[in-house]
Amino acid sequence: MNVSMDIHAAIAAADEQFMATFKQRDAAGLAGLYTRNGQLLPPNADMMTGAEAIQGFWQAVLDMGVQEARLDIAEVTGYGETAVEVGRWTMFGPEQQALDQGKYIVVWQQEDGQWKLHRDIFNSSMPAAGA
Repeated sequence: MNVSMDIHAAIAAADEQFMATFKQRDAAGLAGLYTRNGQLLPPNADMMTGAEAIQGFWQAVLDMGVQEARLDIAEVTGYGETAVEVGRWTMFGPEQQALDQGKYIVVWQQEDGQWKLHRDIFNSSMPAAGA
């Protein structure tokens, strides 16, 4: 297996951990998947830096009734201890209905021997309200 396949497999495993932690409704656990100075750049909000802000964001998402997040990798490119992932996401409600979907880019970084989200930006592919 070549290095790029190893990185792809490692990022796929990290995505699985993110999805499982989300399904457990564990906002603190989600924040722990980011680097110490990780940043979340969600749509319609300012940049959020650090575990407390990231945990607060994911807790608000969970509190809105989102039950599951599905991540689908389109591509992973490795650069040593950094990787860039491009993909699509879908958020599901209590009846497994798709609430929103879109695309994302994550810059991953190795920290303490683990791949962690370092910069996480995503936005919806759904039409804006009123559009």
